[in-house]
Amino acid sequence: MIFVNQPSKLLSIIIVNYCAKNLLKKCLESILKYEKDTEFEVIVVDNDSKDHSQEMVKSNFPHVKLIENKRNSGFSHGCNQGIRESQGRYILLLNPDTELTPGGFKKMIDFMDSRPEIGICGPKMVDRNGNLQFSCRSFPSYLTAISSSQSVLNRIFPKNPLSQKYLLKDQDHSQIREVDWVSGSCLLVKREMLEKVGLLDQRFFMYVEDVDLCYRAKMADFSVFYFPPVLVIHYIGKSTQKRKLAMLVEHHRSMYYFYRKHHEANVFLRGIVFLSIWMRLFFVAGMKFL
Repeated sequence: MIFVNQPSKLLSIIIVNYCAKNLLKKCLESILKYEKDTEFEVIVVDNDSKDHSQEMVKSNFPHVKLIENKRNSGFSHGCNQGIRESQGRYILLLNPDTELTPGGFKKMIDFMDSRPEIGICGPKMVDRNGNLQFSCRSFPSYLTAISSSQSVLNRIFPKNPLSQKYLLKDQDHSQIREVDWVSGSCLLVKREMLEKVGLLDQRFFMYVEDVDLCYRAKMADFSVFYFPPVLVIHYIGKSTQKRKLAMLVEHHRSMYYFYRKHHEANVFLRGIVFLSIWMRLFFVAGMKFL
């Protein structure tokens, strides 16, 4: 049994926080402002923040359910804690470095209600300047290590066909459409889907758990959709920028684990993928820190 409680609300918003007090406050304020027409609850799972995030939530948002962990157990583990305690028919996984905009999530929920086969949906996401973030993508392939958004190839030749395919750059990002996966920074799932495919894989400490969940949803015959009528602002990377190198390493470790979990155990290919992923880490780290 995944859930502790029976569904009694329309929406449960789960935010896993780690030392992002100011951004979390802004995020919670936007939820209260733009989701007031929706029956919802908010659950904040704090991973042992040292910036007094817990006190801020208690004093400013007394109706928010706060789960206080004594250590940083990772994003996936925190999400699962919130999911188990949630009471919504829909579960929204939301980063603390996001901000909702007018309209809220009612349109997306209505859309998913009208299509029983849809298990996961993600909004259009932009940065603080309104620039599009590629929050829906194709599933990773053997070539993703050299064609992702942070790759050398994409930085030097942003219109190369490999990056275009993986990041869906050539798609119309103003249109609703089915995609392979959507970003876990803001990801709406049906409770019934989680009952069938399970929770997030906690072996992904952070990163790629969203790709894995969408992949498992697809394997269970659920659809994943990109839904641009709902817009979310994402202050990308703000909640992890204090530990940039550690987060880069964790991201690449998760990429390799995803490959091992879902692809054939061919020793030769596994070696190539391993080398490609860690070479990518070397170049990305060099471009960020040199």
